[in-house]
Amino acid sequence: MDMICGTCGKTGIRWMGPLSSLTHTECPHCGGQNCQREEPDPDEEPEMATCGCGARGEINYDDGTDRLYYCYGSLPMCSP
Repeated sequence: MDMICGTCGKTGIRWMGPLSSLTHTECPHCGGQNCQREEPDPDEEPEMATCGCGARGEINYDDGTDRLYYCYGSLPMCSP
């Protein structure tokens, strides 16, 4: 599986340094170092919920206390 750059979004990130002591990764497209993004676990499904306005989406934990979904609509029930 190719590593994807978190800066430019392109594949092809490679390990740099001597084979016996690899030091960092580097993107050949933008030159970023150690910028590979973590791939989500394909077996992990996002937790879904329905907002008070009826919109369905991934649960957002922005309020810090309750596990609620906010769709960020214009209604008071939609945003934190």
